[in-house]
Amino acid sequence: MFLSGLPLSEQVAAHILRKQAQRIGEQVFVTCDDSNITYAQADYRADCIAAAFNALGIAKGDRVALLLNNRMEYLDLWFGLSRIGAIQLPLNTAYKSVQLLHTLKRAPVAALVVEDALLPELESVIDQIHGLKTLVVLGATKPRCKRNYLFYKDILSRAHPAAPAVPVSGADVGAIMNTSGTTGPSKGVLLSHAQQYILGRNIANDMALTESDVYYNFFPLFHNTAQAMITLPVLLTGAKMVLIDKFSATRFWPDLRAHGCTAFYYIGEILRILLKSTNAADGADTRLRIGWGIGASAADFAAFQARHRMAMRSGYGSTEGNVGVYLPHDNPNLASVGRPLDGFEVRIVGEDNDPLPTGKAGEILVRGNEPCTTMLGYDGDPAATLAAWRDLWFHTGDSGYLDAAGNLFFVGRVKDGIRVRGENVSAFEVEEVIAQVHGVVEVAAIAVPCELGGDDIKVVVTTGTGAKLDAGALIAHAQQYLPKFAVPRYVEFVTALPKTETNKIRKNVLRETPFTPATWDRLAHQKQQQQQQ
Repeated sequence: MFLSGLPLSEQVAAHILRKQAQRIGEQVFVTCDDSNITYAQADYRADCIAAAFNALGIAKGDRVALLLNNRMEYLDLWFGLSRIGAIQLPLNTAYKSVQLLHTLKRAPVAALVVEDALLPELESVIDQIHGLKTLVVLGATKPRCKRNYLFYKDILSRAHPAAPAVPVSGADVGAIMNTSGTTGPSKGVLLSHAQQYILGRNIANDMALTESDVYYNFFPLFHNTAQAMITLPVLLTGAKMVLIDKFSATRFWPDLRAHGCTAFYYIGEILRILLKSTNAADGADTRLRIGWGIGASAADFAAFQARHRMAMRSGYGSTEGNVGVYLPHDNPNLASVGRPLDGFEVRIVGEDNDPLPTGKAGEILVRGNEPCTTMLGYDGDPAATLAAWRDLWFHTGDSGYLDAAGNLFFVGRVKDGIRVRGENVSAFEVEEVIAQVHGVVEVAAIAVPCELGGDDIKVVVTTGTGAKLDAGALIAHAQQYLPKFAVPRYVEFVTALPKTETNKIRKNVLRETPFTPATWDRLAHQKQQQQQQ
């Protein structure tokens, strides 16, 4: 049974879990660390969390920060806190002390739950976090700080598992998700319970998930991908989720085979890695029927679909604006990211905010017709909220255009734009071309300073094991498929690209050091060749 038509008052993860526990309580909900948790057990564990944190004085509207790796306790806390109306503040496990302090100082945090393995970075700044009443340690390590603390197991042992009755609606703030920070400092996005529900409902519907599906999840639970785009679709349909700690190309197919997984979520980088490092035989004898994701090139999308004879789905969206664009099921244009779903509107505007004609690229604006479809604002940043919500539209910061059929074509981030001698260059298009070269695993195209003013293009590339590539070969390939002004000037090979925990490339980090001793310069190389002749 797909819980797809819930009223706003019931669009809350904890309410949905209770309904499914009453309906299919003995069915497995989550497999994690070789343990199975049924829907009834998950519901009981959520009650225990709700009672325990209520006993600590956590009330509706209080913030509870979570610094945890993927584990069942994360889900317990999410569902249990939502049951009493507390707001979860997920923290990126890769954050250093500076980022942790930046996030935790936006507004008072009533409680913080930390896995003991992640204590070191927190300990150096925890005394600067004002308003923190309760520190809860998951594990057995005692923190080295002046704060009073409690152990997770102790607060649960003292709590009666009867959850207090707290009215919580889909319109209430459920989570404060940090943006990926690929173009600058992360912002806290205020998400309602309903926004997460709407996203989960639409993904489940697009994938046609049922109780017989098993969804493979390697995305971190501190990210909305894992919560709203994987866990909630599973919860809404009564399916099962296999939760692991992180993505691994070597364990991907064995895991799918071992657990009977039928669905997974990807991003473009992950799809490309799987295409480059595994083959059709690796994916044989699995139950995998569908993949859903964003950011893959048309070539990678089609290649993966053909290689593994499965359905592939995709769309376009953001943490702030939801996912309002999906590929049509019939005759999709794979070069596009899809068309607006019923309930969403998309507009393309120029720098003056006037709508642009068909085929003209500009900033992508979105809005929804359903209550609580998009974010409630940026946490503690009213100026940024107002800037993003101009003229009753959410300004995505992405560049794209619409064709006559209503298909949306993604060009790139507005801030990721490259302008070479008066010509606008799409970093996305440059990356697609370079990625076609055999041996290239990942590529990031960035703007770097030109001595004549404006930008030059640099590509930063990782290669497969044993691949023998040189910069000149990449440039020769680019010259075949790109206009002259879009051919990169600089190439640098690296062992790994800086990534977020969801495998998005941190281009802002790459731009901080535009040139290194390992940077190859096409013009300098040509000059050297001319001198040798």
